[in-house]
This record gives sequence, C-alpha cells and structure tokens, in this order.
Amino acid sequence: MAQNSQPTLSLDEVRKILQEILDAFVTPENKTRMDEVKDAAGNDMMKMMQIVFPVATQIQMEVIQKYGFSVDGEGAIKFAQLVRHYETMDSTVAELASQLKSIFLPPLPLPAPPQSQASVASS
Repeated sequence: MAQNSQPTLSLDEVRKILQEILDAFVTPENKTRMDEVKDAAGNDMMKMMQIVFPVATQIQMEVIQKYGFSVDGEGAIKFAQLVRHYETMDSTVAELASQLKSIFLPPLPLPAPPQSQASVASS
C-alpha cells in the first residue's frame, strides 16, 4: 500500500477546515454523541482517552478526509502537524486550533496549592 502524501493546503483552507470541524461537533447528531461519551467518561482522564478521544477523532476525520487526508491515525497526525505549522503564523488558526483542542481534552483542573511547611510540620 502506497504511503499517502500530506495534502498541500493554504492558510485560508486550513482556517476553513478547522471551522468546518468545529461546526461538525455542534451538529445535533455529533453533539449528542459527544455528550453521551463525555457523560460516560465523567472526570476520569483514562476514560476520556478511551472513549471521548476516539469519537472526537472520528468526527474530525469525517471532515478532513474530504481534503485528502487518510481516514486513519496517520491522516489525523498529518492534519495536526499542518495546523501546528500555521498556528505559529496566524492568530485565527491558533484560536480555532485551541477551540478544537478543548473538545478533545478539556482543561485540566488546577492543582491544589502546596501546603506550607508549618502546616505539614504540625500535622
């Protein structure tokens, strides 16, 4: 099987694809799918990676395959690399990419502040 080459896309095309991916996540069908898997995962990061990440990846791949990316992990990685390339140059791509990342991985909770030495010593 021949190795698929990475599609060559302009900045505007990458912006368009990112927006199309974000729009795909809010369609009623995909929103329901994501809500169900997020509810099933709860706050468990392992479950997020096991059930939320694959569904989110599938939704993304449904969009990017129309632009020449393979429908597998390699296609998703190549698209992510292309986005990273453009997000360093363009604030719109950076913002859209940030929104997409927040769908895949919600923000991590802030760590608890460290205990002071005095309160640890008195424990």
